[in-house]
Amino acid sequence: MKKLLFLMALAFSVTAFAQESKAYLSLSVGASLPGGDIADAVDLGTGIDLGIGFGYRFTEQWGATLNLGSAASAYDDANGDTAAFGAGFFSVGPMYTLGLGGDWSWDIKPQYVFSLSGVDDQEGGDFDSTLSGTGLLFGNSFVKGLGSGFKLAINLDYLSGSYSEVEVDGQTFDIDEDNGYSKLSIGVGVRYNF
Repeated sequence: MKKLLFLMALAFSVTAFAQESKAYLSLSVGASLPGGDIADAVDLGTGIDLGIGFGYRFTEQWGATLNLGSAASAYDDANGDTAAFGAGFFSVGPMYTLGLGGDWSWDIKPQYVFSLSGVDDQEGGDFDSTLSGTGLLFGNSFVKGLGSGFKLAINLDYLSGSYSEVEVDGQTFDIDEDNGYSKLSIGVGVRYNF
């Protein structure tokens, strides 16, 4: 009887471990290294990167992810005043997970950025503009289990996109050249599996 109870407890614990929570919510912060036409035109410096993510696993290896992120960098405008450029995005895509041994895994997350916004905020406010476009995000997370549903994530993401419209003083204009924006983000985050 003791052996039977032991085997049942073992089977339950193995099943519970194998069927780890299928959904997670993540928060991340890091450094943003901007590039592309826009970053070159105004000499954007290293900025801050923030992100919120939601993931769902269909199997141990395959899942989907939805992300909301932003990055901001300061620069000096033509008058020598401090200005800022901020980019925000909303993306969705598949997720593939590789086990790396121990408590580590690697999430590979290629995503389509269906909303890429940009805000150029200058000190005087005379030339403020809002941009909109699309792009692609190649996300990578190296994840380590911390217990109790929490996980640590080391993120390395690359976003590349372009803006197709700009709004200045309430008027919208199409843009088709010198409109590329990219960023390499390196950061850390925490996940909660539920």
